[in-house]
Amino acid sequence: MLRYDRSRYIALGLPALLNALALPLYAQQITTSGSSDEYAVPFYLIIALACGLFGVSAMIKRCRDIGSSAWGILLGFLFAPPLMLLVALVLIFAPSNPAADQLEAPALRPTFDIWFTGFLLLVSPWMPVLLVRAL
Repeated sequence: MLRYDRSRYIALGLPALLNALALPLYAQQITTSGSSDEYAVPFYLIIALACGLFGVSAMIKRCRDIGSSAWGILLGFLFAPPLMLLVALVLIFAPSNPAADQLEAPALRPTFDIWFTGFLLLVSPWMPVLLVRAL
């Protein structure tokens, strides 16, 4: 799928972006508190990077849906990552442009399985974190 409409972006893109933001904050909290599981911080950062890549992919697909350039998203992550959080929020409210991308038809409304996948994207990165904390 080359395009994400607003609800598909909220269901699949935002959970990944939230985890990409929350996991480094969690890792930073572990290192500053002197916790015993500092060895797992690189593992948490790798999971955050994977979530971030998935979130960037969702942002690019959303940009294709509104008729904007995907290159702007990629260059934004290279030169102004904090600004991209604001862009991620703006993409929620931007209206779709049906004539924006002629490569495929606009996406259908998401069904329960898309929303359930979004829930799994929100929860699943924290399962290895809990497992590492238990070791």
